[in-house]
Parts: sequence; C-alpha cells; structure tokens
Amino acid sequence: MSSEQETSKVKAENALLNIKRTLHGSIDLIEAGIAYGWAYDPSNIEPLNINLIADGRLVGAGLANGYREDLLNANIGKGNHAFKIDIEELPNNNKDVISYSIVEATTRQTIENGSYEYSSVSQNFCVDDFREENGYILFNVVSNKNLSNNIVCIYSFDEIISEIFLSDHKKYSKVEFKLPIHFHDGNDHLIKVSVKGMTQIIATLIVNIKPIKTPWTYLKDSFRTPRILSLSKQSSTRYESLNYQLEAMVNNKRYSDIQNILTYHTVVVEGYEGRTEFSKIILPKTAFPKVSIIIPAFNKFALTYHCIASIALAFNKTPYEVILADDCSTDLTSEAESIIENLIVSRTSVNLRFLKNCNEASKYAKGEYIIFLNNDTEVTSFWIDELINKHDEDQSIAITGSKLLNSDGTLQEAGGIIWGNGDPWNVGRNQNALLPEYNYSREVDYITGAALCIKKSVWEEVGLFSDEFSPCYYEDTDLSFKVRSFGYKVVYVPHSEVIHFEGLSHGKDISEGLKKYQAINASLFCEKWFSEYCDNGIPHHDLLPLKKDRHADQRILVIDYATPIQNQDAGSYAAIQEMKLMQSLGFKVTFVPANLAHLGAHTAHLQKMGIEVLYTPFYLSVNQVLERRLNEFNAVYITRYHIAKDYIDYIRKNSRAKIIFNNSDLHFLREMRLALKKKDNKELLDNSLKTREEELSVCQKVDAILCYNATEHAVITSHISESDKLHITPWVLEEKNKGKDFLERHGIAFLGGFNHLPNREAVEFLNDEIMPLLEKKRPDIILYVYGSKMPIEYKECTAENIRMVGFSESLDDVYHNHRVFVAPLLSGAGIKGKVLESMAYHLPTVLTNVAAEGTGLTHGISTLIAHSPEEWVDSIIKLYDDHVLWHKFSENSQLLVDMNYSFLHGKQVFKKIFSSVGIYSKK
Repeated sequence: MSSEQETSKVKAENALLNIKRTLHGSIDLIEAGIAYGWAYDPSNIEPLNINLIADGRLVGAGLANGYREDLLNANIGKGNHAFKIDIEELPNNNKDVISYSIVEATTRQTIENGSYEYSSVSQNFCVDDFREENGYILFNVVSNKNLSNNIVCIYSFDEIISEIFLSDHKKYSKVEFKLPIHFHDGNDHLIKVSVKGMTQIIATLIVNIKPIKTPWTYLKDSFRTPRILSLSKQSSTRYESLNYQLEAMVNNKRYSDIQNILTYHTVVVEGYEGRTEFSKIILPKTAFPKVSIIIPAFNKFALTYHCIASIALAFNKTPYEVILADDCSTDLTSEAESIIENLIVSRTSVNLRFLKNCNEASKYAKGEYIIFLNNDTEVTSFWIDELINKHDEDQSIAITGSKLLNSDGTLQEAGGIIWGNGDPWNVGRNQNALLPEYNYSREVDYITGAALCIKKSVWEEVGLFSDEFSPCYYEDTDLSFKVRSFGYKVVYVPHSEVIHFEGLSHGKDISEGLKKYQAINASLFCEKWFSEYCDNGIPHHDLLPLKKDRHADQRILVIDYATPIQNQDAGSYAAIQEMKLMQSLGFKVTFVPANLAHLGAHTAHLQKMGIEVLYTPFYLSVNQVLERRLNEFNAVYITRYHIAKDYIDYIRKNSRAKIIFNNSDLHFLREMRLALKKKDNKELLDNSLKTREEELSVCQKVDAILCYNATEHAVITSHISESDKLHITPWVLEEKNKGKDFLERHGIAFLGGFNHLPNREAVEFLNDEIMPLLEKKRPDIILYVYGSKMPIEYKECTAENIRMVGFSESLDDVYHNHRVFVAPLLSGAGIKGKVLESMAYHLPTVLTNVAAEGTGLTHGISTLIAHSPEEWVDSIIKLYDDHVLWHKFSENSQLLVDMNYSFLHGKQVFKKIFSSVGIYSKK
C-alpha cells in the first residue's frame, strides 16, 4: 500500500473511531427560519460540516465556510468559518424555551459553546392569499390572538426589505407592500414573511416582474432587439425547444435543418396577432407515424399557422403527422398545404362544425394514436412523448391529456372534474402551474379536447365523438366517460405542457355563435351520464384537493430522508418499488423528502409515476406538511428510524392515520457489528446502545414494523413483545436479460454507494486482503469496482488487478460484462440490493454471511460463502473457472427470484401488511 493510501486509511479510521477534537462555535442568531453563527476546528483548516439540533432532533445542516471579518479579527482561522443555515420548524409544543445546539455532522461531536436558547412565541401565525399583483405583495396575516403590536417582516431571500407594524386589535389583518423598483428586473425573487420574534418563516412566494410591461402585441416587431425576445411568458419553453433541436441536429449531422428551425422559432416568437406574412414551413415527413395530430380549423389561419410552427419547433422523439381538419374555410386555411409542406389536409365541402369535422378528419389518421389539438395552442418540447409514454406504461389507459397553461404562465387546467350536480371544473384554474398538487399523473374525470390523446383502436371501438353533441361542446367530456364505460382509464399528464390561448376559436360569450351550445349540451351530458357522476359531491373549492383524487381507494403519505435517485443505491431502488406496490393496491401516494428539495429529473420521475411529491417553497418543512395535510391520509409510511422519531408523536396526537415503519436496516445492529470489529470500541458500542434505545422506541410506537430479513425480525422480536406487528418487507426485482454467456465475460465486479460505510469497508477488504493474494495465484482476474460518490483516494488506486470505475449509468455494465459478483461485506444490516440485482441478472456470487443475509442464497447451492481472505481467493477462482457450477448457481438463484421477488409476490405481501393495520385494498 502506498504512503498516500495509508494516510487516507488512517484518516478514515480516525473518523470511524470518533476521535475527540476540540471544536468551537456559536449560534449568534435564529430568526425567520435561518440560523446564523460559526463553527471551527483549530486542528484542521477545512470547513466543518455541521448539524443543528433542537429538542433532540435535526433541524438544519450545512457547511461553515462563510467569511466574516470579526472572526478573522478574533483569530478564528482565516475568518472562513461562518454559517447561515435554513432550519426546519419544530412541531407545536408548549415549551417557553427551545434549546438549539451545533454538532459536527460526521462524528456527531457537540461543539463547545454552540448552544442557543430561544424564548418561543406563544402565538400561532399563518398567511393566506399570498400573491404579487402589479408590483405589490398582498397577503393576510391570521393569528389565534390579537395581532396588535406585532411586526411583520418581509424578506427577499435572507435580507429584510420591510417591517410592517400591525395595530389592529383583531386576529386578521390585510397587508399590502409595494416592492422596490429593483425587483422589476425579470428575475426570480424569493419573498418570505415572518413575524418579529419568531424563529420560523410563515410563508414564501417566488415573484418575477418584467421590467417592460407593454403587451407582446406591440413588441413583436422588436423581438430581435436584445432583452425583448425573452419577455414573453413562453420564452423559456421556446429556448428549450431550440436547444433540443440543435442538439439533435449535431448528433445526427443534419445541419441543413438550421434554416427550418430558425423559421419555426421566428414564426412562434412573432406570434399570431395581426400576422399577414406566412413563410414556408416544412414539417417532418414520415411514412409510419406513431401519432396523428388533428387540428380542426375554420378560418383564423394565423392561429393555425402559429400552432403548427410550434409543433415543428417543439422537440419530440415520437414520429408524427399533422392533419389539418379544414372545415370549409374561406381564408388562407383553404390553401394551407401550399404554405406548410408535408401537411395532410382533410377538407370538407360544407361546414360540418367541430365535432363532425374531427370525426371526418380521423379517417385520414395513420398513427397508432390520435391527438386532437386546438388551433389556438402553442405546444412545448416532449409534449407528444410524455402523452405516449404514459400509454406505453399502462395498456389500460385510453386517453391522456396535457397540462393546459394560460398565456400568462398560470395554470388553466390540470385535468377535469365533474361534480355531483354535473358541473365541470378545470382543476387548478389560474393557480401557480408549479404547485405540487397539480404536477403528478393521475386519473381524472375528463380531458379537455384542446389537447387530448386517444388510442386510435379505442377511438374506433367507442364510436368516435358522439353525434348527439354536434356541433360542439361536451363531446370531449362525453368521450372520456365513454371510454371509461368500456373499462379504460383517462389520465392527466402534467409533463406534457400546452399553452392554450382560450376563447380565440369560439369566443367566450355563451349567448352567441357556437359558444351557445355549451349550455345546450351541458343538459344533454347531465342526462346521459347522471348515474356515473351523481355521487361525486357538491361543488366546493375546499373539497377539490380530495375529490380530484377520488379514483384512489386509500391515501398514503410516504416520508423518507431524501428523494430516491434511480440506479444510485439500493435504498432508492427499494423506495421506488415500494411506492409502486402501494399504487398497485389502488392507493394514492404522496411523497415528502425530509429535506423538501426538488431533485429535478428524480422528482419528475416520481411525478410521472403518479406520485404527488411535496417540496419547497410550497412546503417549508415536514411539520408544515403534517399540519396542512395529515387529515387526508389513511396511513403514514416512514422509512428510517431517525426520520420516524421526529414525527411519530405528532401523527399519533393529531390523526387516526396508521403508522407503518420501514426500518431500512436495523441501525443499532449495524453499529454493534462495526463496534465489535474495532479494538477500541467503547464509544462506538455506547453509540450503538443509544441508537438501539431510540430505534426500539420507534418500533414500540408504530402500528407495523417492516424488516428486510428474518435476522433483523428476530432481533427486534427479542426486544419488544408485539411480534405480531413485524413483517418481512418484500423486495421486487425487475426481469433482466441474461446477458453474455460464460466465456464472453471477464473479471469480477463489486457495486456499492460509497456514502455507506459497509461498502467502503468491503472495498478496503478487497484492496488490502483479497486482491493481493488473488494476484499471486491468478493475475489475469481483474476486479472492477462500481459505485456512486467514490472517494478520490479510491480512484487513485494503482493496483494491477483492480479497476476503480465509479458510477455507472446502467447496471447492465456491471452485471452483463463480468463473470462473478463479489460482496465481502463485513458489517451492515438489512437486505443487500446489490446481491439481489446480481441474482436477477443471472450472475453468480461469492459472498460473506452478512451479504447473503435475507436473500435466500445457500452456500454450495446458489452461491459460495467465504470468510478468510484465503477462502475468498479459492472461492473466486473456483466459480470463475467452473462453467458447470457457474450455470448451476445462475439457474438456482433465478428460481429464487421467480419465487420470492416478483412484483405479484410483493403486491400480495404489501396487501397483507396494510390489511393488518386496517388499510384495505380492492385490488
């Protein structure tokens, strides 16, 4: 081992042994959800990772690396040790004083003089109707006591911009504040509200005020002027489309397309208002479209032209054709094919009106799917792909629909709901389009025909739009009810976004023109489908949050420490599969990560699965989620004891929801195993005993305990008397291809996220003990080490028979290319996802007892269990060379997968677990 590796190893061991250092720090102030202070390790110039603790629970975390001149003057390092950390609010409590302290995040060592006592405010405050309007911040402050003599503080990010004195002797006060002129800059600004003397903020709002407020109609001829192009509310989606199109051009070397893309973009930016010139548009040509987009139109060619240009500009992977359903137009619509190349036209000889025109045009459709798209729309990138992907995921889905946006960027519709009196509502109308409540896929009562996708086979099966609703209105609502009566689903897809310039096709006056049929056909619809909607409740905004998910049997709140990330670690994989199992039982799943962070694609992945994900700034803490939403849920499913212990008491006190606790792995068992391996283990052992006390306390308070293996089940049972509430958590393995044959594979593989200590231990055991011995006997056998967050010192490993690969985008690279999977885990608990994945991939393994725990694998039958380094070397060589044994293990492990790890098996187990606490499923 090199001197650098030895130094790195010593550092790691020191951290693990929790060697005490003298750490200094202070919390100087806590106000409006932010803690200010400093933390410093005199023995190390590196900034400290710190946690803030209040009443025994973690309320904030961050890095003490900010500069303060007063720290430099006080000879505290170089002054770069300050912190400013957002803190989570505490649950309601009756304490007059709340104690805060700082601990070092890795070792959990308390920082000297780092405590802070805060006199809590007895009043409860909240804010409603919080909005920005014409440069003013407007909101109402509500309290359980008189508001007089309180001061409301308004912050921009973390800086106070106003303090407003409340003089009303009431429990309700309206606040109006004009934002300073520098906020009118077209950028996002986070506005926060607090009350003087409170530790927490009580509301947040993101505002974006354009510096130029002239309507786009008067600016479109100036769009080539810098800073004007981006003023439109749609500029961000157009920028995305340009980026995706240019990227595709470069990848496919289609550089001649640049002129077409520039034309599409220019047309869309200029808009439809007052357009008199129409440049030639060339649509993509495909012999086998998967989607046929039908655009019904009667005159108003500028609108249609704008719509089709946006289709061409928006990037989609799905091949499509565009069919213009020209209903006997007299303007340029009648010669659209001479302006728009590769456009398919269905043209009527007499005016059929909307419904019959669409039915007629559908005869031209060659695609597997038909999308009906209003001509007064502008589409965005991936709007087609998202609709089709949802159909591909679930063959029982017949109709999908886009999120509809108003021209100002607000939400126009997140699917439709029909109330018990037959009234249709656009869910989420005019609200913030980014609200979590409207950004997950879900079954809905109907999809508006402005952007509706239907399987062509189902379209024909149900008899197209019903003629009885001719000429227009309610034909789309009726279609949704028809397909549902045939046993199909209707699903809203929020990541397909379409801007709808509402009212431009038929106007808004319901007393004239085609719009008058809206009232006529409402009566017809109500009579036809009364038995289907009559039990849907009375129209009421307060009921909408529940009623919009009425297709769900039960509602489950899932709490974990962070949003699961696909392919990064076994815990993330398990979390996603468990939420899928809940959904398969007909449950609506709402997920909240304890850090409230929106993780981009990973949050979107859950939303596309149909999971409601709650995040900041719409929710400020898990406690706020519980205060606002707890009464909705039949059960709360919490993973990890250190998360569960913070919220169980509040849930018990304030709801009748059942609490299901997934301990992920038995933390105190893992810590004890580690402590017993160390020579100087007293402190580690003491810590494990403290963990045991906390973990078992959680187990005693919940309704059901889930463990991943029988060993943990037995350990918990030995400590608590309520063994009937313990269950083995099912693990679902997705079907995998076998991959390469025995002789085509080379090397051995290990996989593990390096933020998990047992994985680092395993790699060090391989590096220090196993691979040097293996190199002497078989230098041709190379170890490939995969995993996220690999330490730099690991990547610099120079051993001849080890390749430190790091993170792999695909597990196929790990399990398809190598001959043996090794997992020399020395400590840890729970079931090992890496080992189960190897089984699913038909890849034989060499394991320790700890790694094999809970998997069902048996030494000599389906795996080899090794202990000493010499046994490890002999086992690796044996399995690496013996193709008969290799195929035997591969086949036997696959039998275990089929029997114990299928999705159907997992669903049956989950159904029993939920039933055991009184949460029943129809499925």
